[in-house]
Amino acid sequence: MSTSLIIFAKNPIPGKVKTRLTPYINPTEAAELYKAFITDITCNTHKLKCEQVTIAYTPSNAEAAFHSICGQSVDYLPQKGDNLGARMKNAFMYSFDKGSKRTVIIGTDSPTLPSSYIQKAFDALKEVPVTVGPTFDGGYYLIGISGQNDAIFDGIDWSTSKVFGQTLARIQAINKQLYVLPPWYDVDTPDNLEFLRSHILSMKMSGTSELPNKTMRFLKM
Repeated sequence: MSTSLIIFAKNPIPGKVKTRLTPYINPTEAAELYKAFITDITCNTHKLKCEQVTIAYTPSNAEAAFHSICGQSVDYLPQKGDNLGARMKNAFMYSFDKGSKRTVIIGTDSPTLPSSYIQKAFDALKEVPVTVGPTFDGGYYLIGISGQNDAIFDGIDWSTSKVFGQTLARIQAINKQLYVLPPWYDVDTPDNLEFLRSHILSMKMSGTSELPNKTMRFLKM
């Protein structure tokens, strides 16, 4: 196995996911929206030239719930670790132990992420050891590596606007070459959600083939 994609996802339980969208939408609606994100992102990855897709889920008892959301065409892996960095380290280790040569991790916060960005990450890893896709809020939506390198995840203030900058500093400190993908956006706040609506409308009008259908149904678009 040369390529592996790992999708980090949370069980879409009301009150546990997309909490910053409430009270703009209620907790049940926020959970349903996030479930739509997971479905659309997973479906979109089937277009990739990728040998293995794995859902890295949390909490550890949520595998059955994800089977009903994502189906049987993907693998499942419980997230392990005290913070996001540790969980990604462990997911990368799992992938490389299974024989992957190039592994990419993405999140589930934007159903409009182009599959071409993910494919570009895999392609870039043929030439450089690390690739990162920054988000507009200072984090990143994607990180890919071509070999285990835990130092990339050390000393990062997770869930802050410092994540991308600190990650770049870590990569530079260990003298690794890097490919930076175009920036993209997460959907975490009411303003983000309104932007998503506008973006999907423009996607529909432009005739794109990568519409997030489940998200569109939830948003009644």
